[in-house]
Amino acid sequence: MLDCSRTTNRADKNWLNEFCAKFLTFASDLQIYINKRLELEAVEIICLCLTQILICVRQLECTIQTEEASGLRIHASHLQFTDRITVCLNRLRICLLSSANGATQDNATEGVSFVKLLDSLLDLLTDFTSEHVDKSSIDVKLLSKQVKCQVDLLLGQTLSFANVALQQDKRALSALCQRVMRDCSAFQEDCLLANNYSNQKLRALTLEQALCQLEEYLNEALLRLVYTCFLDFQKISVDKIRNLLRNSKTEALADECIADFDVNLDRATQIGIYAIAFAPNLKVKTIVRSCLASFEYLDTSLIPSLQSNASDLHSELLEQHFKEEMSRFKQALQEIINSRAFVACYLQILTNALNSIEKQFDKTQLEDLLQMGFSILEHFQLDANRKVVLQPGQEQLQNFVKILRECKAILMCAAQVEPERIIKRFKILRNILRKLHTNIVDEQSKPTGFRDKVELTVEPGEEETGSLQGLTASPSRSILYNTQKQRSRANSSKLEEAQMERMQSDYLKQKAQNCMRRKESLRTTMFKRQNVFVSAKLQTTNESQSASLEISEILNQLTCLTSSFSMSLQAK
Repeated sequence: MLDCSRTTNRADKNWLNEFCAKFLTFASDLQIYINKRLELEAVEIICLCLTQILICVRQLECTIQTEEASGLRIHASHLQFTDRITVCLNRLRICLLSSANGATQDNATEGVSFVKLLDSLLDLLTDFTSEHVDKSSIDVKLLSKQVKCQVDLLLGQTLSFANVALQQDKRALSALCQRVMRDCSAFQEDCLLANNYSNQKLRALTLEQALCQLEEYLNEALLRLVYTCFLDFQKISVDKIRNLLRNSKTEALADECIADFDVNLDRATQIGIYAIAFAPNLKVKTIVRSCLASFEYLDTSLIPSLQSNASDLHSELLEQHFKEEMSRFKQALQEIINSRAFVACYLQILTNALNSIEKQFDKTQLEDLLQMGFSILEHFQLDANRKVVLQPGQEQLQNFVKILRECKAILMCAAQVEPERIIKRFKILRNILRKLHTNIVDEQSKPTGFRDKVELTVEPGEEETGSLQGLTASPSRSILYNTQKQRSRANSSKLEEAQMERMQSDYLKQKAQNCMRRKESLRTTMFKRQNVFVSAKLQTTNESQSASLEISEILNQLTCLTSSFSMSLQAK
């Protein structure tokens, strides 16, 4: 069925139409099967594979249309997208066979998230910090080993993020990781003294505080990286790299841009992995995962296609595919990010930059700030995000749009305007944004990872002290496609895989799902504990309904595709 060796465009369209019809039948049957209580991990991989197949079908359709317009055969594009469909079908087959046999399967795509690890850790530490836990029933040494194992995994993930974070955030994250390691070591030492409950409680509270501080800073660093990543994909476009490669005099500059593009793609991947953990529902999770899977494959094919022949139609098709996936990725992130935190982060960036620009005028830096401001505008173009703005803030939002356009206009004629007048425009922008920020409702329903900024201080020189020896960044894990680049990265950590297997035990999964994130009053805490099992049951029901809706949407898109193919064939 996936034979792409046919030579005529007519046959390709016939084949694609036939494939869509059969796949539509398969997906319809799968929707019935998926409602028979599959594991959440299986449902997630099924939705990811179906979405990727749908994307590849659309890209094949685009390839065929380009061939018809140009009269040229684009074999490389056919091969890439049919190969991806084959990978997805094989992954679906393995997933469904494992589910049918009742076997334990590793369907996870991005692995255990930072959020789940932190939740599990905080829950383990409550056994030491809570007044209502019978200390005599606790195996202190076993629990301390579990804490150490999870701390190592958590810090490994933090270092993976730090590798692509902004330079100032790398230093701070390194210092915070060292603090967590020191507090964890002190906690373990006290746990060796089985009856020293007071010291154990004190050490556990100190470790808990260090973990929460690490999380808060990482969340802020994540938002700063989102702004930088969005900006850099505009500045380092695929089209810019293509033009540089066409000119033999700019090869060195092209290599530099390609390196920056690769770094930014790695940044987008790290952002996406955290976004999945914070996503509100299965649909948004699937969109982000699908985008990461596409980036994963394009990472090893897009730039090589430009280097082999910068005028090739294949590279233009891949570029368009990349732009579409990046657009979907950005929109999904905008749905996930907490509006109040997003605006607060931009305010901080804007304030720090204006303080610097007042000392030495820098038009390029102002242009970057302007582009970041348009990210705020895109954020509030979504209906769900506009709803969190109170009525007085709606007027400020309109004023923000106006002043943003004024800033753009004044920068366009910056040569004829005094720097002080330009800076004044941006200060007005900042003042309006402050007023807007005060009129944004704090979205309690969104994860704590995207809440408002919490000021954290890292002592000067602290990042220089201590050592992260023996601790390595978590190896990058394939989302869907086992590309050559992923295989080379994956060879580095057998120990990590063994630790991950232990982490994915049923006990730890339950812990991560049922724990509470923050200290609260005893009355509130008890109330939440009492209702935690009801909440878990409700969450399972919602996930089942979400899966059914996700498949239904894919089926609708497939039906539209099949109809459009049939009509185009009849027209011929």
